[in-house]
Amino acid sequence: MSLSVSNFIIQNASGQTVREDIEDCLLALQGQSAESNDGLMSSTKCVKGMTFLNTTTNVFKIRNSNNDGFTDIGSIDSPNLGLLSKEGGTMTGVLQIDDATSPAAPALTFAGNTALGLFAKATNVLGFSANGEEQVFIDASSLTISSNASNQKELRFLEPINSSTNGNVQYVGFKAPDTITANVVWKLPNADATVDGYALVSDTNGNLRWDVAGAGAQGGGTDNIFWENDQTVTQNYTITNGKNAGSFGPIEIQSGVTVTVGSGETWTVV
Repeated sequence: MSLSVSNFIIQNASGQTVREDIEDCLLALQGQSAESNDGLMSSTKCVKGMTFLNTTTNVFKIRNSNNDGFTDIGSIDSPNLGLLSKEGGTMTGVLQIDDATSPAAPALTFAGNTALGLFAKATNVLGFSANGEEQVFIDASSLTISSNASNQKELRFLEPINSSTNGNVQYVGFKAPDTITANVVWKLPNADATVDGYALVSDTNGNLRWDVAGAGAQGGGTDNIFWENDQTVTQNYTITNGKNAGSFGPIEIQSGVTVTVGSGETWTVV
């Protein structure tokens, strides 16, 4: 016997007919108006907010506000009807959150700290907010540390947190200059320096390399008089193409070390 009824109205009739109508209604309530097909539940059998079980899929449903269809609640064979508990759990599908673009009201935030979270800065741009302000954003090509009207944010690297620091952790960091006339990106070299004392130098196109730092002349106080160089070449070296080199001698080239001077370059020792 079906667990649903045409409607829940008990018509005035003979005692047996009324009893059978009451029995059908009770059975329908007992089975939460269960049927093998949603289509068997016509609007005459339902009211908005009524619950229903599809016995083929075992999906528990609720009648929508227009009384013309059902909204799925979950599978009766899954814990918590397959819904994620507020205590947490494992999701098997895609989690979609609101596409709010304001760092002051991030779409994904934390209880008791709603000014901290994630927000959609723009299409394919993920923003990170703290204290209601944008701090960092990531797009397809870069990670950018934000700034505000009063200061630039810092990129910091902490020292190890251990007993020797006693909790007083220090850091080193970088920040952008106060004014920038044009965008610039520096590309790091792909290996460490081969000579002790080399510094990162630029080719004026954003490419960095390890090379002798152009410190210039030195002296006591503000004097710029003395140019100093080492006296022994201990590593192989090639004079840069299109450039000449000079050294103050005498200069000794260590055994097994080669200094290469191209056909268009010179090395002068004075």
